Amino acid sequence: MISDGYASTLKRLITFTQAKFISLADIVGYDVSYVNKWSNGTKLPSSRYVERINEEMGNYFAELIVKQKKEEKFYKTFPISCEVKDLGFEISQYLCAAYRSTLHQNHATKVKENRPSIQVITGHHDTAAFLADLLQKGVQNLENDGELLILGEFCTLYQAGFWKYFDSIQLDSVKLTIRVGLDMDKLEQNPEYVQQLYKMINRFLDFDFVFYDFCDIQNANLIILRGAFAVQYAMSNNPPRFTMCTYIFDESTVWDIYEKFSFTGTEKEPLISVSSSLGMDEMGYRTAFYAANSFFFFLTNGFEFLLPHEVFESIIRQVSPEQAFSVQRLCVTWEEIVNAAEIEFITTTSSLMRYLETGYIYLTDVEYSLTAEERKEHIQTVLETMQVNPHIVIGVLPSFGGDSTYKGENVSFYSNYKTGFLKKNKKYIHNQASPFYLIVNRRLHSIFLKYFQGLKDLNVYHQYTLEQLNQKYDQYKPLIERTLSLK
Repeated sequence: MISDGYASTLKRLITFTQAKFISLADIVGYDVSYVNKWSNGTKLPSSRYVERINEEMGNYFAELIVKQKKEEKFYKTFPISCEVKDLGFEISQYLCAAYRSTLHQNHATKVKENRPSIQVITGHHDTAAFLADLLQKGVQNLENDGELLILGEFCTLYQAGFWKYFDSIQLDSVKLTIRVGLDMDKLEQNPEYVQQLYKMINRFLDFDFVFYDFCDIQNANLIILRGAFAVQYAMSNNPPRFTMCTYIFDESTVWDIYEKFSFTGTEKEPLISVSSSLGMDEMGYRTAFYAANSFFFFLTNGFEFLLPHEVFESIIRQVSPEQAFSVQRLCVTWEEIVNAAEIEFITTTSSLMRYLETGYIYLTDVEYSLTAEERKEHIQTVLETMQVNPHIVIGVLPSFGGDSTYKGENVSFYSNYKTGFLKKNKKYIHNQASPFYLIVNRRLHSIFLKYFQGLKDLNVYHQYTLEQLNQKYDQYKPLIERTLSLK
């Protein structure tokens, strides 16, 4: 797409659509004087907000063009194809291209600064320290939702100690999406990598990780924080270590690199994607997931299955009418289908104790805390359901953290042996990060399933029969009741 400078492009769109400056100012949330300065070339929008500004103006211009029935004339006047599906989006991209063109022009004509726009760092220790400092400062200083592209491979980066660079980062309001490659051959051959992948997701609940097949992005060796910086790195082998990196912080160059390597709108399909919901609608993901007769669950966020019917009724009274219908349908699904299916549960002692103390569950898209009486009834319902359905198996593991960053398991794994997902404990998410990871790739789902089922081979794993559970309940009933009475 060929574009003039930002000011002339914006002025042409305003003139063509007869848009009023005050209306544009209201649309983008700025004073009208700013819009005037953008169109006469005395000022540019902030690089941090320009994408949002252009998107909102693009949609507004598109509405005016359609309303004024000027589509045919517009396509003849502006370098945009008449075959586009979303005119507002295309106009916003046209403005973005004009913005970058102006940045390039300004960069070429202004007096060069004393410091270069590219910096090279060499040596393992210097490179590692530089990358750690750069990532922590860059992410920590985000004022809006950010995107970090890592065109490298998770397992190799883990061996190089890369993921430790994120340990001290706190995200309280903004979101960060991290896109990175996975080598499924490595994951399949070495369960330790699956464990480390799970630990990372479990540790960084405030981040949204999206994983791609490494075959789609290999040999790039790039780390790009959208709108902030780009780093190309070199690594040694055996063991993998960062040996050199080229740090690029010229704004227009960073945007050019980001656009070339961004996964958005490309043929690259994620292996694992994030989701804010499993679908509370009738034909959502959750409905399809539970249309099976065999399940495997690794639970860390309480025990939201085999709930007493009265708990469902209590939840329904507390949620919105739209959610109430979905909870009713979920109740029917679980009581009539899931409770009669073959189900294997694995949970951890820390999760069980936390549930007994708080009663907190995250029921698909609804957070709820069972009362002490509801928790007592829940225990009885679990035992009674196991009596009716001998195909329910429950096993318990001690927590398997062990490193200095371990804070307990907060990510559950759900599988119907065909597909699966991971669910975060929403109670411990501090920003608007997505609570669900959908495992899109079947091979990767099988790798996860094999790993979690393999936990049963640990010496510390114990699987309980109904008789043993009844004995344990009788043995620890005084402790359980005192725990349930805690405020």
